[in-house]
Amino acid sequence: METNRLEAFSDGVMAIILTITVLAFKTPAGAGWRDAAHLVPQVLSYFLSFLFVAIYWVNHHIALKDVERVNVKVLWCNNALLFFMSFVPFLTGWVGEHLGAPVPLFWYFFDMFLTGVAFHLMMYFIAKEAGTKFCLDLRSVCTLAGYLAAAGLVFVHPAASYIVGTAVNLWWLHSKRTDRILDDHCDRK
Repeated sequence: METNRLEAFSDGVMAIILTITVLAFKTPAGAGWRDAAHLVPQVLSYFLSFLFVAIYWVNHHIALKDVERVNVKVLWCNNALLFFMSFVPFLTGWVGEHLGAPVPLFWYFFDMFLTGVAFHLMMYFIAKEAGTKFCLDLRSVCTLAGYLAAAGLVFVHPAASYIVGTAVNLWWLHSKRTDRILDDHCDRK
């Protein structure tokens, strides 16, 4: 299959995910600053979720830029990626309503970890199909480990899990490698 259908479907699902996430906001009871202050936890969780989805949207676009065709394994990995991302609206709302509660926060960051696994598995199959070498670069390994650490930290120190999860996402905003995902970085010493 050509990649245009995969990209169009993925773009649509990610757009719906972000739309549902923002539509879950409840308007404040009043029009004052104190009324709006109650939205701060929801806005913070929305910011982190928006950034998370945006990072995967950008990397998805970059990853498929030079790919002409995809196979069934890539399609199923992409579906797994979108499946895990589809929990973002629910988990964002749950975390926003129960800021610092360990169980919602665990699932929030564990879902980010599972999304990362699905994305990197998709990259593996793209590389295999293209006959190129695949490896996880340092940032990818740190991303997966960071999300997993953030999920585990919720039971020890919930604020630390937010810091780790946010740091992982913010790291992706600073990218020296913006034109392709699969390259020869595995062979560099």
